[in-house]
Amino acid sequence: MTKQFFPPLKEIVDPNNPPEGVKYLIMTEDLLNYPGRFKYFFIQESHLSIVSYRVVKRSCEPDFISTWQFDAPLSILPWFVNKFEFFTKMPHEGGLPHGKISTDDLVEGEDIGLTRLMGRLNARGDQGYSLYNYSRKDFDGSGYQSLAISDSYLFQGGFFETWKELAKKYENGTL
Repeated sequence: MTKQFFPPLKEIVDPNNPPEGVKYLIMTEDLLNYPGRFKYFFIQESHLSIVSYRVVKRSCEPDFISTWQFDAPLSILPWFVNKFEFFTKMPHEGGLPHGKISTDDLVEGEDIGLTRLMGRLNARGDQGYSLYNYSRKDFDGSGYQSLAISDSYLFQGGFFETWKELAKKYENGTL
């Protein structure tokens, strides 16, 4: 894993009003598990930025907005599609070896990892996947940038279909 980090990209605090030079692509909502939780996709420079966004409502205290940002080179779009296929193949078919739950590669010089998550990611008890960018710190400085997606959001909730559409546009040069 990386010990040196790339300089941060622009932090997108309000996805409905991104900073200048940041291009909005599309938004998805996790309607199956957590209505009101969104993933916004943006382009900034030659990078994909995904912002997780929700309004946290607390009883006796004011609501607040929670955002979490994941940045990676745009070429992560087809990389993730290909890696996901690698995860779903059996080892004898060229897939992930037995006993392994993660893999990582350099994607345009950034150390990107994909891990199968075994814990409960939502109330229905779904497992899921997490993308990590070991080359970029979280904006709060607490660790690496990551993006966790439950199986139900990934498959039934439309997240993976949205990702594949963006990957196809990237490969066609129409993003």
